[in-house]
Amino acid sequence: MASTAETDFSTIPPSERRARVLREFDNLPPEGRVVLVSGQDPKPLLRTLQEERPGAFEWNLLEGGPGRFRVEIVRRRAEGAARGVTECLMIDHRRLDTILTEAESLVGAGHFEPAGHRFSEFSCGLNRHIEMEETILFPVFERAAGIACGGPTEVMRQEHVAIRGFMAAAAAAIQGRDAGAFRSAVTGLRETLGPHNVKEEDILYPMTDSAVGSDRARDDLVRRLQAVGSAYEA
Repeated sequence: MASTAETDFSTIPPSERRARVLREFDNLPPEGRVVLVSGQDPKPLLRTLQEERPGAFEWNLLEGGPGRFRVEIVRRRAEGAARGVTECLMIDHRRLDTILTEAESLVGAGHFEPAGHRFSEFSCGLNRHIEMEETILFPVFERAAGIACGGPTEVMRQEHVAIRGFMAAAAAAIQGRDAGAFRSAVTGLRETLGPHNVKEEDILYPMTDSAVGSDRARDDLVRRLQAVGSAYEA
């Protein structure tokens, strides 16, 4: 796993943070990334990037407080380019799968402490991803499809419960330094998560993009998704 530079914003005066986050971002090459660390919710930094570098970045929560927040910012695309749900959440699926694979490798090598840190980032990210869907995406889809109860999103919610159960079992296995229990939990997680993600990517996400309509409306929806896990909502 390649290391990523970290900047501790708790050491930067509040009056300088807006300019600093823009400078950090502008110094990144395409696909470059930086991790911002803060003792407070980094919502003002998200707002700054959404206002000043619209559409150009991914905002990935690695640690969600309280007391300590870590956010990975990735320079992804041309500034101002319209985005959609399908692109945004498919990218997050790939990111999370990479982190899980890294955690598996670390457990396989017996490196339980770094595996625990990496799996914690995976759990933080996947829990946030689920929250994005359940609090914002699913209601938008349900309204567009005229679904009051039941339907595909109800199945997705049930699968989310199972996914969270496997995550909890895997985390406990790392804590107990039990590689076998970890492999078993991750096998169940992948068997549930794989088909779940395919259904979302092939059906739910494209249908939501289509239902939302304009490029502007889709981009606004992505901004709302980015804000999940932060007290700030776009």
